[in-house]
Amino acid sequence: MFTKRFLMTAAIAGALATTAGAAFAQGQPIVGISTVTTYSIDATITAIDPAKRTVTFTGPAGRSLTSTVSPGVKMDTSKVGDVVSAAFENKLTFVLSGPNAKTPRDRDVSVTAAASSGNRAAGAKAEQTVANWWVTGVNPSAGTISVVNPTGGEVQTYTAATAEGRAQLPRVKTGDNLTAIDTSVLVVAITPKK
Repeated sequence: MFTKRFLMTAAIAGALATTAGAAFAQGQPIVGISTVTTYSIDATITAIDPAKRTVTFTGPAGRSLTSTVSPGVKMDTSKVGDVVSAAFENKLTFVLSGPNAKTPRDRDVSVTAAASSGNRAAGAKAEQTVANWWVTGVNPSAGTISVVNPTGGEVQTYTAATAEGRAQLPRVKTGDNLTAIDTSVLVVAITPKK
């Protein structure tokens, strides 16, 4: 008989073993920096899924974005067609690899475990995203790091979320490769536009 503790431990261990083993087999990480960036967009709500806690927003240019809503946000106060200002929180952990270390490939890893015995059932799920970035700028005094996806896109600037992360910023140089692990983007507020 499986217990909930066993299933959760198995799922988390599987996710960490799969990702950590693959991500760092080529070289040990030398710097870990956790970041949190908040931003907002003005958009129209085009879909709401309360069961999955997701909302789809469509901006003025017609581009759509579906995002998970934080547990602290009331979803029942918004409806499809509402024009809103949506605030997002983007959490990333960056890892700088040593010189000449091969970076892991970009990927999403998901481990799910489930078991049942008689009328009892339990399950657990763990997810992790791995993506590589190039450093375009570092400002240790401001606690920020700017990166761009190697395949293209806009430069994004993140603020180190912890004192330990800010202390590591002087070790990061423009042109370095960073691997982002544990990406989490949540809607943290939905405010009607007047």
